[in-house]
Parts: sequence; C-alpha cells; structure tokens
Amino acid sequence: MYPTKMEANGHIYNINTDYKTALACLRAIDDEEITDLERYLAIETLLLGTGVDNDDRDILKDKIANYLRCGKEENTPLEEIDFDYIQDEQNVRTSIRQAYSIDLNKIEYLHWWEYNELISGLLPDSLINRIRDTRNLDEKDYKEQKDKERVRKAKEMVAIKKKQKQREFTEEEQKNMDDFYNS
Repeated sequence: MYPTKMEANGHIYNINTDYKTALACLRAIDDEEITDLERYLAIETLLLGTGVDNDDRDILKDKIANYLRCGKEENTPLEEIDFDYIQDEQNVRTSIRQAYSIDLNKIEYLHWWEYNELISGLLPDSLINRIRDTRNLDEKDYKEQKDKERVRKAKEMVAIKKKQKQREFTEEEQKNMDDFYNS
C-alpha cells in the first residue's frame, strides 16, 4: 500500500501522490532562482495543498522528504549519481513503454512510489539502464587509447547536465524560516 496521507499534530493531510506532482517538486528543488523557504513552500503546496497548519511544518518537512525518497534513506552521494529524474524523464518514459507497454502520456494517474517501482523493475537492457551503465563506465578499465576516447565521448553524450546538491541554509535564510515558522 502506498502512502496517501501525512499526519502532523493530529492533523491529516491528503498527499497529491501523482508522479507528475513529485516531478514538479523535484523541479522546484532544482530551481536556483527561488529561496529555500520558497522552495519548501512550493513543494509543500504541490503535495499537501494550501491548508497546512504552521505548527505542523517542522514535522511535515521530514515526512515530505521521506515521501519524495519513497521511504528510503538519504539519496546517493553526489559523486555516485547516475540518474536524474528530470533530465532522464523522456528516457524513463521510453523504457517504461518498452518494458510494460504503459504510455505514461496517456494515463491520468500513477502513484509516485509505483512510478519508482516501475523504474527499479526495468531490465538491464532498457534504454535508461543502458544510459546509467554508460555513465558508470571507467576509462581506466580500457587499455587502448581509442577505447578510452570512445568511453569518454559516450559518457559526455549521456552525462547528467546538472548536479543535484543539497543547499545549506545561510544564517539569514535560517532566520527567515525560523521567523516564518514561529509567526
């Protein structure tokens, strides 16, 4: 059973669980033009709507992060990332269509966690897994210079263009969030 609600201080919030909503949250996370507070409020609003009680925000922040990670521990360290939900979205759609005969463009709803299960269940020869394998190739494993060059070029072609990073709050941003939560 996939989660559909979050609880904080006795308040129950319905989660907008469609995978497209979670992808929109990930786009907000990567948006460098907004502050961390604006980013969090955008994600909260996308997932839980506008009626969130201010006293619940501290509790919900961790629950939202856990939900977006599908209940898993922290994400892979930056140097090991071989997948980006936003950049790889089209290749995931293609892979899911090939593997499961599901056209994500034609379905109205798919739970975020189920979307991730479909990705996890893709066979090694799926398009996205071949791309991930290419990203993980190591030029040092090849003796011939032409093979090293071929690997380098292939990795450049499929490289993750943007790096996901967790921003740390500046003192001013932390103060603004504290003031907001305490108001």
